[in-house]
Amino acid sequence: MEESITLSETTEFEGDRELLTLNLGPHHPATHGVLRLLVTLDGEVIRRLQPIFGYLHTGIEKTAEQKSYWKAIPVVERMDYVSYYFNAMAYCGAVEKLLEVEVPKRAQYLRVIHLELNRIMSHLVFLGTSALDLGAISVWWYCFRERETLLDLFEMSSGQRMHTRYFQIGGVIEDIPDGWIEQVRKFCAIMPERADVYGDLLNKNEIFLQRQRDVCPLPAETLREYGVTGPLLRAAGDPWDLRKAMPYSS
Repeated sequence: MEESITLSETTEFEGDRELLTLNLGPHHPATHGVLRLLVTLDGEVIRRLQPIFGYLHTGIEKTAEQKSYWKAIPVVERMDYVSYYFNAMAYCGAVEKLLEVEVPKRAQYLRVIHLELNRIMSHLVFLGTSALDLGAISVWWYCFRERETLLDLFEMSSGQRMHTRYFQIGGVIEDIPDGWIEQVRKFCAIMPERADVYGDLLNKNEIFLQRQRDVCPLPAETLREYGVTGPLLRAAGDPWDLRKAMPYSS
């Protein structure tokens, strides 16, 4: 086996400084994504880091090859269990482009509404679990409270809380039920205030701030070179937004 795979713990020197190489992982599946890290430390400063991934390889492409276009939708949704609507949108959009299928305007709007709600839910999971790992457990409870509301909305429109298969090639599986829009409006009315609460909890948490402040800052130029978009790029000062720069739906 390769040395990088079998290495567990070694000590080396850089000048007169002792460096410690630790083997972290493989992490348990419950920890937001399984990987293994070989980390070389100079005290508390990371000098080198080698990620070893592939522990969640599930053969999605091979599985999808054996299915009809419409039967592969539940398969691709599971590539990211937090952002399943986006997986379905990318896949359905590709098939629709190949087949030259025009999606009705109402179906496009329903897709976008579900995508944006799913985007909020994905960010809530990111923020809550990150805060939990960094010593701010209270934020996790608040974020997952709002996540439950979103899951209820998805269950109301599709019958499923996760992996809904609501997106279909050519549109959506069915129209939204009576009362759904009103519930969405209620959520949208309270969410900005809830987001302010998250900010107050984190911005006044000294442990969280010390673990985040000035740790591995990345300029926008570096992020663009690596193809990073979304809130990470915007946090670096670049307002680029895929939805505006390269619209993919009405």
